[in-house]
Parts: sequence; C-alpha cells; structure tokens
Amino acid sequence: MIVSIHIPKTAGTSFREGLKRQFGRRLLTDYGDRPLSDSISDRWRRLKTLMKVRSRADDLVANYDAVHGHFIATKYFPLGDRAVFCAFFRDPVERVVSHYRHVLRNPNPDNPVWAHGGPTGMTLGQYASLPRQQRVYALFTSGLPMDRFTFVGLTEEYKTSLDLFQAIFGVDIEYHHVNVDERVPDNIPPDELTTVKASQHMNYRIYDAARRRFDTLCHQHLRR
Repeated sequence: MIVSIHIPKTAGTSFREGLKRQFGRRLLTDYGDRPLSDSISDRWRRLKTLMKVRSRADDLVANYDAVHGHFIATKYFPLGDRAVFCAFFRDPVERVVSHYRHVLRNPNPDNPVWAHGGPTGMTLGQYASLPRQQRVYALFTSGLPMDRFTFVGLTEEYKTSLDLFQAIFGVDIEYHHVNVDERVPDNIPPDELTTVKASQHMNYRIYDAARRRFDTLCHQHLRR
C-alpha cells in the first residue's frame, strides 16, 4: 500500500488530485489528524486513529491501494512491510513562507497566527520559529531515514517527480497545478528572511537528504 505523506505546501494538493484520478475509490484520503497541533485533544485524536489503523490493518491493505493526507508516518507503521512510504519535500524557507501566507488567507482561530491576533500578532519570523514549524519534516516523517522512502519527490522538480513516480510504481499521475503560491519568497525584508532561514536548519538537514535520495532514485529509474 502506498503511504503518501502530505507535508503542507509541498505540492501535496496537486498530487492528491492526480492520485484521485488514478486510484478512484482505491485511494484513502486521511486529513483529520492535525499533526501541527499539540493540543491534548488532537494528541488524543491521533492516538485513537493510530489504534484504529492497528486494529484494521488487513482491511486497509485489502480495500485501498494508496493513502494520502496530513498524518504522521508512524500512524501507518502497523502495516509493516505492506506499507511503502512516499513524500514530497520543498526548500524549507519557501515552504514555510508559503504556509504562513496560506494561513493568512484562511483565518482560523485554531491556528497560532490567528490565535495571536492575525498577521499583526505573529510575524513570518515568529511563525517560522514555532517548534513544530522548525521540525515539520521530522514531525511528518517520524524521523524515517530517507532510504525507507520508496519514492521522494521535490516540489521544485514536480514534473520530473511525477515521471519518477511512474517509473517506480508503473502509475501515471496526471499533472495538476492546485493551491500553488507562486510568490515566495519575494518581498520579505532581509532581516526577517535571515530569521526565517535560521529557524529552518533542522528542516534543511532532512531536505538535503531528500534531495540526495531524489537524485539517487532518478539515476536508478530515469537514468538521469
């Protein structure tokens, strides 16, 4: 079963649309876990959904060919060797800027930006420095080493990534361009950009490993 982890603002929405076209009812979309929330209620919700996966692992594998959504990788560890992990990654500064702007366009009192009064209450630098934003890649992937990922895609090389996915799985994902912010990271004051870059060093370690894994897979499957 393809376990596709949708890290926010890494082309996961576009990829989801392609997966829907290809897998139809054999695709499970999983967006209820709120991985970026550390509230007690959300932690409890994630524990309950993990136990649900554990209790119905055989049914999931029988009924679905792929799952895609905002969840933490450990949720699908109960599938064992029947799970093959996939994820897209993006330059961490571009990702967090895009995520911040997405939050500003979609007011939500549960989001820390709006809980602090909206854009006047939390700057981009402050948002990027939130603990879960500083380690968003480690959070969503549960710290899995890159060689555990059967497929790694890069947002910056999205079309090539789709070619790679087809080469690995034999599945042709139709190109979609959905929920994309073309403006990052422009118009950011230099001092704030410095703060954002400094906050993302943990994400860059994983992103650099993802780029190396992507290059290795492209060499193996696309002869690139």
